[in-house]
Amino acid sequence: MLYRHLFWLLLCLWFTAGHSQTAVNNNDDSLLFKKGDEAFALASKNSDSAMLLANETLQAATSQKNENAMANALNAMGWTMMHRGHLDSSIMYLQKSWQLFSSTKSEEHIIRVSINLAEVYTKQNKISEAIQYLTLADSLCVRTGNLPFHTNVKRQLGIVYRESGDYKKATEYLTEALDGFARLNDHFRYVGTGTSVSILYRKLNMMDSSLAVLNRCLILAKEKTKSDYQVAMVEEHLAETYFGMENYGEALKHYLVAYGIFEKLNNKADLAFEAFTVGKTLVKLKRFPEGEKYLLQSYAINDTLKMLNYQMDASHELAALYRQTANWQKAFQYLQKASELKDSIDLSDQIQKTKELKEKFETEKKEQEINLLKTRNQLSEAESRRSRLAQYIFILLFSASVVIGWLLLNRFRMKKNLEKQILRNQIAGDLHDDIGSALSSIDISSRIALIKKDSEAAVTEHLQKIQQNARKTMDSMSDIVWSINPQNDNFESVLMRMREFAADICEPLQINLQFTAPRETENISLDTYKRKNIFLIYKEAVNNAAKYSGCTSLIINISKKEKEELSIEITDNGKGFEEETAKKGNGLRNMHARAENLRAQLSIHSIPGRGTSVVLHCPV
Repeated sequence: MLYRHLFWLLLCLWFTAGHSQTAVNNNDDSLLFKKGDEAFALASKNSDSAMLLANETLQAATSQKNENAMANALNAMGWTMMHRGHLDSSIMYLQKSWQLFSSTKSEEHIIRVSINLAEVYTKQNKISEAIQYLTLADSLCVRTGNLPFHTNVKRQLGIVYRESGDYKKATEYLTEALDGFARLNDHFRYVGTGTSVSILYRKLNMMDSSLAVLNRCLILAKEKTKSDYQVAMVEEHLAETYFGMENYGEALKHYLVAYGIFEKLNNKADLAFEAFTVGKTLVKLKRFPEGEKYLLQSYAINDTLKMLNYQMDASHELAALYRQTANWQKAFQYLQKASELKDSIDLSDQIQKTKELKEKFETEKKEQEINLLKTRNQLSEAESRRSRLAQYIFILLFSASVVIGWLLLNRFRMKKNLEKQILRNQIAGDLHDDIGSALSSIDISSRIALIKKDSEAAVTEHLQKIQQNARKTMDSMSDIVWSINPQNDNFESVLMRMREFAADICEPLQINLQFTAPRETENISLDTYKRKNIFLIYKEAVNNAAKYSGCTSLIINISKKEKEELSIEITDNGKGFEEETAKKGNGLRNMHARAENLRAQLSIHSIPGRGTSVVLHCPV
């Protein structure tokens, strides 16, 4: 009954913990996740503060092993790097973010980071990579029904198709995106999409339409989004439109406003482009020294950031400026640099990849729309079945684990009880064999002494026997207590007792003792049974050598051999004995019996007149 209650209690706790964990995993409003969002929003306004906040968030999320918060912080760091103009670093952070969100299967955030990656790849003119991420994002938006993100995907697709020259597709996607953001009341993305639409209008030579869209976006950027970066972007596109209308004076005013904002934001990439546009406009106005200054600044920043396409444009513009000022040497120098940069940019391969991926994207999109309706219900049913099956399997596994755990615990208890019983039996046997026999001898000797109390010699003889047996009993009791004390489990204690016993025996008899035990033997660990029997074999061998051999020198060498084997060698220079005769004694028989119980090898070699050697090899 107790186990049944315990089982249901643990099962309830599992369901509660499961639901709590799901809530934590889906809780994008957590403090760490919010801090990542704040860093992302701050990227276009103050990139240094954004990077500091994103780094703090990443460290805190890493210490808490919160993968969603880690991924969100990396997304903010990638976005900040884009605004700084470090596009390669931006790609690195965003890809790490994408991988983490993929591991947590957070589809909404996979879409968001895919859109960000596509935007950075588009800035690098890597159109094929941009389309790959947008294809994935579009598929996930269709499956999840996420309208805001789907609208943003359409905006980015419009930009990609515009850059690849497919103005028809670009118009279709950008118009859908602009209408979608207006319905969602998303002013920030409406402004961003409006600038993309203005670029498309300029490519189609619809300058008035471009100005109309941009003026509407400028009002929203100043009054609604209040984003300096967006204001700068709208001012830049207004300047581009006026430049296309050959109104260079008006274009220069807007370019300088954008330049000042990007300089304040320390946005190197956009500052490099703005310096280029200001420079080329000044050249158009015949203000060559000022134009040269801005164009050289643009060339230097683009060279630092490895933005080859913009560096090539700056080289062309500088060459044109120097031609107009008759500085032919510099004109030739920058034309040569422009040619070298052009060779470094393999645009043909990018264009071919773009065409292939565009066709693949449109085909897959149509197929997805057809198959989506067919599979949605099937997926829902399959997911429900999998969920129920997973619950059943968990209940079975949990029940089995409880039973197995109980059995293992019970087995552990039985093993401990068995070990205790074995130890009790050993102690009882030792008390019976050693202490019992000694006490019996004391009892017999005391009775005889009482009977022969008139004979002083007989009484003295039996009192001496009583003394010897009492001392033997004390020694045996000391050995038993010592062997079962857990503090003596290490071999260092055994060595100390061996050394003390040999010294106590040899010193009164003036026997020269040499006791050797290398330091590595101290790390040997012995259980109670082995410790006791090894010591008793050693004790018997030392006692025989000291008391009966008549030796003047006793050499004891204890070492640890390979394969975890303890070796004890006891050698004396005494009178020795005939081995066949000695085998009949109880002492040697006991030593061999103890060695056999230890599964050890005991060898005793003696040569009359030359001494005796006792060697024990015991596995530990």
